[in-house]
Amino acid sequence: MNLITLSNGLRIFTDKRDDLRSATVGVWVYTGSRNETPETSGISHFIEHIVFKGSEKRSAFDIAEGMDEIGAHVNAYTTKEYTFFYVKALDYQIVKAADILFDMIKNPRLDPKDIETEKGVVLEEINMCEDDPGDVVYEVNEGALFEGTTLSMKILGERETVGAYCAREIRQYMKSNYCGERIVVGISGKFPQEEMMEKIGEYFSVLPEKGAENKTYEVPFNKGITLKNMPTEQTHIMLCLPGVGIEHEDLYPLQVCMFILGTGTSSLLNQRIREQLGLCYSIDSWLGRYMGGGYIAVSMSLSPASEERAIREALKILREFSLTVTQRQVDIAKEKLISSLIMSREQPQSKFSSMGYNLLMLGRFIEDDEIISSIKGITLDDVIKASGKYFDLSRLSFTAVGKVRSENDYKKILEGENQ
Repeated sequence: MNLITLSNGLRIFTDKRDDLRSATVGVWVYTGSRNETPETSGISHFIEHIVFKGSEKRSAFDIAEGMDEIGAHVNAYTTKEYTFFYVKALDYQIVKAADILFDMIKNPRLDPKDIETEKGVVLEEINMCEDDPGDVVYEVNEGALFEGTTLSMKILGERETVGAYCAREIRQYMKSNYCGERIVVGISGKFPQEEMMEKIGEYFSVLPEKGAENKTYEVPFNKGITLKNMPTEQTHIMLCLPGVGIEHEDLYPLQVCMFILGTGTSSLLNQRIREQLGLCYSIDSWLGRYMGGGYIAVSMSLSPASEERAIREALKILREFSLTVTQRQVDIAKEKLISSLIMSREQPQSKFSSMGYNLLMLGRFIEDDEIISSIKGITLDDVIKASGKYFDLSRLSFTAVGKVRSENDYKKILEGENQ
């Protein structure tokens, strides 16, 4: 693994793999919906789209055909904290693929007609997500948890903001956020080192070092009950508690707690609520993690007739977790967590994505051996302390989407009345 930093702060890492016959080039940009304002909501995601519509020297068709003729796969996605572009191609075509990728990111055409066309595409994407109760419950939940901060804003933006984008606004936003210190470029696989470094320098060395300020964002946690009616057969529910950020020392003990609680068929929630009681098809627990904070989530989808008992059972398991968790459960969870990490890393894209993400967000690589060592070192006492600290039901946030009951009904269930 090699790391190079250009004079403008842009970081480049290379991971040579001569046992492969392909390579992947990725560009991580430290901008997502968390960096936006209510007036620019969704612009990071829109930029991810619009760069594919053409550069100063290539049309959208030129980009598409150029990738197809060399057999390359190109894609991108936007999160609340960063935007990621990548292309994968055979080793002897990777320089050509990188040239197209870098050109569309660095020199987007931003033709007004293309912008108007892409607005329609993004609006349809918003419509698609609003038809999916799984997406809706996630958006409604984070909107309530993080209300008052930019973390509450949707990655796709709002219809009003998407409809108002113009080329000038997009260029200004890119000027502020697509700068040296906010970009990481990575290359993994088999590739010509010298040619690739020249290509990166050609496009990115001219970027200014600084743009928008790297702010320290607040990560609140708002408790309460949030409901949204939708014409669905099932109610989609999320029970949330305050969690930790990606950099927190309690991250791995909490991940072990999540595996014991609701990851896998032998987990507590799955065994009790699905296998023994037959109240739902699936139930999961996981961590929502951001820089500076996050949340613990239990999510399930089930019929309205089953939800009351399922909620009560889930709360009971959370309440008793620190008193009932065993050494065997901790050992099993640690092995599952290590196994999932190692198996995912056998997919080259997983390790590559992790390296770029950690360098962008944390400023360093986190080797797998470091993670495995941290997980192996977790004790039963660590798990008891973490669950005792974070499984505090007095701070519970509840979200339901579907044919929901009244807020007062859910309040009674959550407070344990009429048990």
